[in-house]
Amino acid sequence: MSNTVRMLVFCLLALSFMAARAANEELLAVSWPASLVAASSNLRINDIRIMLACGEFRAVRHIPSDWSIEVERPVSSRTKLHLSAGHGASDLPNLKALQGAIVVAGAGSRCFDISATVYTETTVRRLTRADLGLVKAR
Repeated sequence: MSNTVRMLVFCLLALSFMAARAANEELLAVSWPASLVAASSNLRINDIRIMLACGEFRAVRHIPSDWSIEVERPVSSRTKLHLSAGHGASDLPNLKALQGAIVVAGAGSRCFDISATVYTETTVRRLTRADLGLVKAR
C-alpha cells in the first residue's frame, strides 16, 4: 500500500472517529440560580456575560426583545457569550426567560469550565460553575 493511500485511510478513520464523538456529545442547558429566576426578584438585569473554557455554545433558544447577543470564539478555547439590553425599558426583572435557553457542549472535557457575570442597575453578580446548573438539553 502506498503512503498516499495509507494517509488517506488514516484521515478517513480520524474523521469518522471525530464525527462519531460529535454525534454522541451531550448538550447541556444552562440553569440559573433560583434567586435570579424568581418572579418576585425584580432585579432589572441589563447585561449578562458567560465565559466557557474548553466548550462551545451550541444554541441560544431565546433572545429577549430589544436584546443583543455576541459570541467571541478566539483560538484560545475560551469562548464568551455577551447578552445585553438595548436600553433601560428592556431590562429583565429576572432570568426566567433565559432559564435553559443557552445550550453548551464539551462538559466531558477535563478543562471544561463555565462562569457568568450578571449585571443589574445596582449590582454585579459573579457566578461560578457550582452556581450554574447544567441540565441535559431537550
